[in-house]
Amino acid sequence: MSKIIESVSSFADELAHEKEMKALGKARTLKRRISHVQREEESVTSYGKVMCANTIRPLAKTIVRYIDSCSAHLLGRPPVAFMKLCEVPPEILALICAKHIINTVTQQKPFTASCIALGGKVETEIALKNFKHLNPELYSVVKEDLDKRSFNYNYKRRKLRESAKRDSVMQWEDWTVAEKLHTGIRLVEFMVVATGLIEISTMLVKRKRTKVIKPTDKTREWIRNRNNFNELLNPEYLPTILPPKNWEENTSAGGGYWTKELPELDLVKQKNKEFKREIENAKMPEVYSALNIMQSTAFYINSFILSVMQTAWDRGIALGGIPSNENLAIPNKPHDIETNKRALKQWKKEAVIIHTENARLFSKRLLYAKIIWEAQKFKDYKTIYFPLQLDFRGRVYCIPAFLNYQSVGGAKALLNFAKGKEITEENRGAFWLAVHGCNMFGNDKISLHERVEWVADNEDWIFTCAVNPLENRQWEQASSPFQFLAFCDEWKRFREEGYGFVSSLPVSVDGSCNGLQLYSLMLRDKRGGALVNLVPSEKPNDIYQLVADAVVEKLKELESEGCPLAKQWLRYGVKRSTTKRAIMTICYGSTRYSTTDFVIEDLTKRKDKGELNPFIKDLFKPATYLAGLIWESIGDNLKSARLGMQFLQQIAKIVAKEQLPIRWTNAVGFPVRQFYPEMKSKRVKAMLFGQVIKPRIKTESDKTDKLRMSNGIAPNLIHGTDSACQMRNVNLAYKSGIRNFCNVHDSFGTTCADMEVLTKCIKESFIAIFSETDVLEDFKRTVAGQLPNETLKRKLPKELPKGDLNIDELRKCDFFFA
Repeated sequence: MSKIIESVSSFADELAHEKEMKALGKARTLKRRISHVQREEESVTSYGKVMCANTIRPLAKTIVRYIDSCSAHLLGRPPVAFMKLCEVPPEILALICAKHIINTVTQQKPFTASCIALGGKVETEIALKNFKHLNPELYSVVKEDLDKRSFNYNYKRRKLRESAKRDSVMQWEDWTVAEKLHTGIRLVEFMVVATGLIEISTMLVKRKRTKVIKPTDKTREWIRNRNNFNELLNPEYLPTILPPKNWEENTSAGGGYWTKELPELDLVKQKNKEFKREIENAKMPEVYSALNIMQSTAFYINSFILSVMQTAWDRGIALGGIPSNENLAIPNKPHDIETNKRALKQWKKEAVIIHTENARLFSKRLLYAKIIWEAQKFKDYKTIYFPLQLDFRGRVYCIPAFLNYQSVGGAKALLNFAKGKEITEENRGAFWLAVHGCNMFGNDKISLHERVEWVADNEDWIFTCAVNPLENRQWEQASSPFQFLAFCDEWKRFREEGYGFVSSLPVSVDGSCNGLQLYSLMLRDKRGGALVNLVPSEKPNDIYQLVADAVVEKLKELESEGCPLAKQWLRYGVKRSTTKRAIMTICYGSTRYSTTDFVIEDLTKRKDKGELNPFIKDLFKPATYLAGLIWESIGDNLKSARLGMQFLQQIAKIVAKEQLPIRWTNAVGFPVRQFYPEMKSKRVKAMLFGQVIKPRIKTESDKTDKLRMSNGIAPNLIHGTDSACQMRNVNLAYKSGIRNFCNVHDSFGTTCADMEVLTKCIKESFIAIFSETDVLEDFKRTVAGQLPNETLKRKLPKELPKGDLNIDELRKCDFFFA
């Protein structure tokens, strides 16, 4: 605290700044809540969700008692409400009633009108159940289409009703207003009796005494207190203008932000109190040291990049990944749409695609709007910092959202180190700056010297992009456009000034599919290691391209056999990006089915860059087709990953069967605890109300979810290991004189003037960890110590055979991290 006191004005600025974060969070929470109230969606607010969850069970029991009572005492004509309520399961009725009342719980809606509307929703539920039973195919088609296009209840009801009335199989039975009123009144009465959340009162509306539904005084007070509590707990975390408060050993909270205006943050984002105590008692000086070193790195806003972004935003033009402010046009309706069912179906299909794309663009606009707003807010500060937190595997994350060096490429490009370093011949800063520029363009599968030559060969247009990026837009062809543009500006200024130029641009090197690298190092797999650059070579090996090439060869064979999809894919092109996600995530337990999603994701990204594909009307079928070929082509190349995953999953299944969490400690002393509990209940599904959880569904049971425990162990061990490697590297690099860090899990960044030293530290850190530690066997031994008897210990898998990969050879591997 002494350093802070020395600069009272700076601390006063930070205090005001953190007060603003609190106010921004309060305003954001209030705005979101008001929006839900105005749209009559209070059931999805924080207080509404709790009220719904605690209402359904007692309300359903009350409905059951009423039906049982009426059934036992039937004399003469049965009550209208009884006849109607018998047609719907009590839990569904409770769900419909709870959501209907809570959606407007604070608005004091007229009693009669609200009851009629509630009865109408029960009518809809019964009619749709009949519709689904009598014509399931039509029902599914219509509902799937509506789910893609709208969340509005009344719109969906109207469209489903129209479809049902056109159906010759069933007839939609319209209830009378009296029937709706009787049913609604009974349900509201049950809610009053069963929950005590609401009451029926009388008030003056337009000079007339009218019955209304309103929350009780106790409910109103509870809602007010919960809202106040939520507003305090949800600040909008932003960068700090002072170095973040250090995380201290033997504590599990209290670092990052300085003042009491913000709630105290935990070192590890988790809820388990037992795990919190483990963190407090763990001896892990390397973890605290690395975390505090990283978050003490100062940044400032790159005004050149900000001006380009702001200009594009103000003009509403698509630039470097920032979307245009104009939505895509909905296709014109065919002239014969009223009579031509085929044309109508085709138009709807095309319109849904455009609606979906516009929704995605809207989300992207919001992201960049927030990033640009934050950059403008901090552009005049000489230093800003990013407080850090850990997840339960020990991975490091920036606490501020949107604008940070772990965000999208546009956000990364806005950040420069506040304390740059001179480029000299001795530190080879110019070499590493050029390598970074070539990497950001996407030309990172050639030798390091060829990357430097690429920059020299293209220097003319690199300079023109730096001078006028809005007119000379060749930089947009880069894989990371704004980061490449930031390089263009930095390279131009370096070339003008020469050696002695102080470079502040973050320059990074990434692992070659780091998950595969870790498995190969664990098992000393030389064959797999060679594919991910763990063996010295003159040029980098690219496993993504290797698999892509194998896929292309398969496509050529299939095209010769007359397959139309193969022909389309060959014409469009299979890039390394198409196979990248499937290969990256194989280390973490991805499947053949998830590969389809990755192919669709790549198609979407390529479309954003202007690469229009021939599958615009149906992505799923061609993506599934190609995913099968990718999965086959991965083959035996990833043997170590498959063996490692099987080894870990076998252990996880044994532990999960005993209903135990899995605990282990990574190489820098961080205690990892994996526990995925089973949920106690099931989901209740109403036709138009989505999936709603019963009160007990979110209550964690003492039992473990065996499938999640098995599926989670591989990614969690890998992420815990890459976290250890990162922290070991940060501490070693700091001892070697490096003061700037910009790390994203398996991507390590600093100034170009320090990159020569950093790359050596990376290699030494990995060599040390994998020479000192047998990660898989240490994990097995740790787990064995937690098992209750020898019989279970004997069921653990045998030690996996090791290959002949020489870890010390990493020192000669230029492309290990490059």
